[in-house]
Amino acid sequence: MKIGSLCTGYGGLDLAVEAHFNAKTIWCSEYDKHASKIIEKRFPDIPNYGDLTKIDWATVPKVDIITAGYPCQPFSQAGKRKGTEDERHLFPYILEGIRYLRPKYAILENVRGHLTLGFDTVLRDLASIGYDAKWSIVRASEAGAPHQRARLFIVAHPQNSSS
Repeated sequence: MKIGSLCTGYGGLDLAVEAHFNAKTIWCSEYDKHASKIIEKRFPDIPNYGDLTKIDWATVPKVDIITAGYPCQPFSQAGKRKGTEDERHLFPYILEGIRYLRPKYAILENVRGHLTLGFDTVLRDLASIGYDAKWSIVRASEAGAPHQRARLFIVAHPQNSSS
C-alpha cells in the first residue's frame, strides 16, 4: 500500500501507519523548514509538496492511505480554541485531497480537545464526500510512554466499503 502524508511533521504518524499496513510513504506535504529537514532524512527520495494550501491534486500520485496530523492549535487550549476561525485550520485542504484522491483510508490525528470543537464538522465534511469514520482517544501511556498526552485518532474509509 502507498501512503501520502499531509501535515507530516516529523513523520511519526506515517511510520506507525507504514508498520501497521506494511505500506510505504511515497510523498508528503510539510511546510515547516525544520520538520522538512527531518523528513528528508527519514523519507529520502520522496517529494515534499510543501504548502498544503497550494497543492494541485491533479499532479499528486494516487495513494491507498492519506495520513494527516493536522494543526492542533485551532482546537487546543494552548491555541486559544478559535476553531474554524483560526488561520491554522487546515482540515478543509485535507478534505479536498481526500475528495480528489479517494484513498481506501484517511488516518488523522489531533488533540483530545478537538472532540468538543470542530470534530462534528470533520465528521460531517467526511460524510459529505462519501466517507465513514471511526475514532478513539489513545494516551501515550498506553504505548508505554511515561506521560498521558491523549490524542484523537480518526480512521475514515469510503462508505459501503468492507473496511
